[in-house]
Amino acid sequence: MYTENLYPPITFIDTLRYEGGAFVDLPRHLERIRATALAHGGHIGVDLVEQALYSSAPESLELFRVTLYYNREEILEVRSIPYHKRQIQRLRLCKLPEDFSYRYKYADRSFFLSVREGLSSEEEVLFVRSDGSLTDTTYTNILLELPKGDLIAPSQPLLKGTQLSRLLEQGKVQEQAGLTCEDLRRSRRIYLINAMMPLEEAITLTPNQIIY
Repeated sequence: MYTENLYPPITFIDTLRYEGGAFVDLPRHLERIRATALAHGGHIGVDLVEQALYSSAPESLELFRVTLYYNREEILEVRSIPYHKRQIQRLRLCKLPEDFSYRYKYADRSFFLSVREGLSSEEEVLFVRSDGSLTDTTYTNILLELPKGDLIAPSQPLLKGTQLSRLLEQGKVQEQAGLTCEDLRRSRRIYLINAMMPLEEAITLTPNQIIY
């Protein structure tokens, strides 16, 4: 059977928090990289990934965002930049195209960049599916804090990030299907989290900062 083009060449990324000379939550990132390569017909040894990350890591104890570029067979590049959290003051709801999928962390983020064109640096997009269910922003998962203090997350985000996965495993957050704009309105706070922003450092907004 001719299979040379069964899996077209695709580049993926993984973004890691590097602080105090170590990568935060590294095993979870390594597993996502391994699983992504496998799902696309390839294989990457996690030992080689870890070696590549640490050999390219900054010689600093400060906080860095480290981005690994790879395909289904090999590591392509590792980039590091000092991390500065964005200052988000408003979330603008945006309908998600029916056929859009971001199940894996693709390096091609042109769709997200095009959606953010024309927005101020203090605005971010929150994607809503055609059925009205909430998903993610262009670069974070979201958590809603209910009036009683419980934290919930959409059960079908565009991409379940490592930070969200950890909070779910720890029982600090519960998934809920079919979260909508009404849930946004009744929440006390909205948290934006990703690998660089754990819950204690999340961007925090209130319902009156949402543009419907």
